Amino acid sequence: MRLSKNNLLVIGIIPIIIGLIIFYNFIAAINILQPGGMTTAMVYYQLLGIATAMFVGAVVYWVILVYYIYLIQENEVFIQDNFTQLAGSGTAHLQNAKKLISQVLQDIKSTELKQHQ
Repeated sequence: MRLSKNNLLVIGIIPIIIGLIIFYNFIAAINILQPGGMTTAMVYYQLLGIATAMFVGAVVYWVILVYYIYLIQENEVFIQDNFTQLAGSGTAHLQNAKKLISQVLQDIKSTELKQHQ
């Protein structure tokens, strides 16, 4: 199944939007713990850094993955076009080889017949 550019765009953007919602909810959850002076408040900035790095990393990974899907589809079309061209030229080469082999066999038969007579 070949995906259109619109489908690839939707596949690329929807998970990023869902990731933004998850990221926002995570930030809201750790903001509740920050002012309280609890143990989690001591690692508040580390949690922010880890969450930000994970979100950015996931976005970059997802965008590259969708781009690779697009490239694979484009290469598939290119390869199929080249394959049909090569198959046509390969058929012509096989026909030429068949003619040459039949000529060689005829020459061998004719020389053998001349030697026996």
